[in-house]
Amino acid sequence: MLGVQAVNLGVYGFSSDQAYLRLRNELPRFRRPVAVVAPFLTTLFGRNLDTDRPHLTSGLVWQPARERSRIIRLTSLFFPFRRDGTVERGIAMTRDVMRAIVNLARSRSATPLIVVPHLGPESDPERTLRHRILDEAQVPYVFVQLDPSWHIAWDHHPDARAARAIADAIATRLRADRDPASSSTVRVERLQ
Repeated sequence: MLGVQAVNLGVYGFSSDQAYLRLRNELPRFRRPVAVVAPFLTTLFGRNLDTDRPHLTSGLVWQPARERSRIIRLTSLFFPFRRDGTVERGIAMTRDVMRAIVNLARSRSATPLIVVPHLGPESDPERTLRHRILDEAQVPYVFVQLDPSWHIAWDHHPDARAARAIADAIATRLRADRDPASSSTVRVERLQ
């Protein structure tokens, strides 16, 4: 859509901090990156709270994995519970990671953009989480509300219609950011 080659550095199941670390390692391999587009999904925020893998904390401090007993791991699958302090630390870390992605892109003269695809209406807790992380971090993002049926039948990954809507929203935002005469303050794209 923009006449540039796209490269997907995504890895299935990554948390935001893992995605940032991968970007930090891989971005130097590209001579002139045009844009860095990073996804953020409030529905997957729980991955950012996992400490049973090496992870970053607020301030982008590296921490080793913390082992949990098998019974606790199994119980948490069926009865997910997070303490308020855990959620607050996750919000702070995720906000720091989003800022770091934006700063990393800008350090390479690339346009940064966080894309927030969402199937169906956004719930109040999801909206609050998005605002606390992205708006408070003051990072450029585009919210793409998608028809709730636009996903692959056997899982919640976007189908071709949703992928096209997400790509259109990204291209529209990146074009607007390139052209100073157009509005680059658009935060919400409603595509259904």
